[in-house]
Amino acid sequence: MQNEACYFFAADKKYFPYACLAARRVLDVSGKTMPGVILQTGVGREDLDAATVLLGDDVAIVDMSRELEGFAFNTDRLGLAAYMRLFVDVLPAFLPYRSLVYADCDVLFNRSVADLAATPLNGALLAAHDEQQYYDPKYRARLPMKSGAPYFNSGVLVFNMEQVRGEGLLERTRRFAQERRDICLQHDQDALNVVFEGRWQTMDPRWNVMTNFNSQIPFAESFARHFSWGKPWWKPLGVEPEAQAIYREMARNTPWADRFDQSTTANRAQFLLKRFSRKFDGPLGFLTGKEKLRKRAHYNSRHSREVFGAQAAKGVIAGSFPERQIGLG
Repeated sequence: MQNEACYFFAADKKYFPYACLAARRVLDVSGKTMPGVILQTGVGREDLDAATVLLGDDVAIVDMSRELEGFAFNTDRLGLAAYMRLFVDVLPAFLPYRSLVYADCDVLFNRSVADLAATPLNGALLAAHDEQQYYDPKYRARLPMKSGAPYFNSGVLVFNMEQVRGEGLLERTRRFAQERRDICLQHDQDALNVVFEGRWQTMDPRWNVMTNFNSQIPFAESFARHFSWGKPWWKPLGVEPEAQAIYREMARNTPWADRFDQSTTANRAQFLLKRFSRKFDGPLGFLTGKEKLRKRAHYNSRHSREVFGAQAAKGVIAGSFPERQIGLG
């Protein structure tokens, strides 16, 4: 009899501290409702010891260095660690589970991960639309996908492992990421979108609230906040003060505490300036003929949340030309 679900993060030595803090947040919000795992490679003893103090026995740390040997992925912007989640179908730590919840190291949960794991899975994958890709969907020309194919952000995912294993989807993703690494500019995210095309269902947008300088779901209403631009530990542009405070408190008794001591005043000013400049997207789009600016000017996070939220509630498979459904056609 398989267990229901497990959640996991993945990191190299650079991002391992933030994966640990992300896991600590899951424990603080969710308790011990689900087992957790951090996949890692190249992490030193000091950070591993700090992880044990912070997480205890509630989150397992799994070294994946050996599994990554011999794989030729695109590592121009990100290291091999970005591809670790593509191996969960063959890792012994995950064999007992029907579904797996994955989150990037820069995701902060505000709601129990068990609620996300309980989402009925009608496809092989549950993922959130990458709405910002719809401003300028160049991925459709770059990747071998159908006309109007939707695109998901892979920062928060739920894998239906029975279907994933049965169809060999992650094995195919690993192969595509190697054989077509020249076109996988978004690394494993591109490969996942190609292989899982037509097999993923829409996730409630509140589970993957990404930084957006013109319109964004408020932090207090997000189930999981994805810091896809500025990071709480590095140039926190767009990071909400309440989120920064959460990180600062979690890191207080760790070796990583000083990474969150920076003042947010300057970043807050930059954020407001960027938000103000986005108000001119419409006129600039008209004057320059840039379709991306015109689309961005019409984006409304509330409307998008309603549209994709309704799809998520019905468990529908993501359909063609989703940008038209949210007014960006």
